[in-house]
Amino acid sequence: MCEAHFNCIMESIETRSSQGWLIINAEYEVIYVNESFCRMWHCTREYLLGKSLLKWYNGQMQNSQGRYFGPLIETMATGVEMRNVEARLQRLLNEGYIWQLVDTFLIRDKQGRIEYGVASYSVIEKFKAIEQQLNSINLKVIKAFSKAIGARDVYTMQHSEKVAALMVGLAESMLLPPDDVTLAYLVGIVHDVGKIGVPENVLNKPGRLTEAEFALMKQHSAIGADILHQIDGFADIASIVLHHHERYDGKGYPHQIEGDKIPFVSRMLAVCDSYDAMVSARCYRQPVTKVQAMAEIERCSASQFDPLIAACFLRFISADTAEEAGN
Repeated sequence: MCEAHFNCIMESIETRSSQGWLIINAEYEVIYVNESFCRMWHCTREYLLGKSLLKWYNGQMQNSQGRYFGPLIETMATGVEMRNVEARLQRLLNEGYIWQLVDTFLIRDKQGRIEYGVASYSVIEKFKAIEQQLNSINLKVIKAFSKAIGARDVYTMQHSEKVAALMVGLAESMLLPPDDVTLAYLVGIVHDVGKIGVPENVLNKPGRLTEAEFALMKQHSAIGADILHQIDGFADIASIVLHHHERYDGKGYPHQIEGDKIPFVSRMLAVCDSYDAMVSARCYRQPVTKVQAMAEIERCSASQFDPLIAACFLRFISADTAEEAGN
């Protein structure tokens, strides 16, 4: 990994406080950990810094079945970086296990030797619980879609996962019933599956789209709905995906419907989708701050967004941000 990549990671550590970050050296000793990681694992920086990551596994890298004790240890041992790996990891203070979504990175010296290992962690306990409510066939379909999207565009896959998390948080804050929370999660994961049908030169263009290119991009909601309609039991999800780019004032796409004619969960999805798009970095623009994104959602309330849902979303984000700051 080049120095620029490393600097990008360090910048992300400072700006994406909801993620836990850990850096270890070639001896597996912890040299950096952020506060979010400590909150996730119920420990302090003082407890971790300077200690070998292998300390918590009796000095071993693998268990009796030959499986590594976590993605970061495996990356350091094999030299293979990982992205979006779901891992059930033992808590460092032996308080059971926690499901995490993990990315790993390597920093090498000029001779190509591994100097440091870096990992980011996101808690996915809540989402694993939701997945357990699904039948095995539907879960396999969802996982297949996630992998297919990731093969075309890593950003879209990560965006879909973050939108799914926002949808769950919004649904819960609105006190929706459990089945609707599950539905919110599912549509978040698959809402951009139609981008599989968008040409790659348009999907990953590092600049503003032309009118013709934007017309191609706008087809993704209809393409996604067509794909989802082919799956038994996904009719409601397909309809929600079809309309998630409609606007409350009727100026959206693909059908220019307005107000309550737009499916309720599509209106939720429009807010969550837009918010994450604003706060995420893209190759053609820098992200805005949470405060700026919230101000934009408030400004577009009753035009682009359902005003009641927008108000609920802003309360949810404000409460979530306050909780992070308090921890």
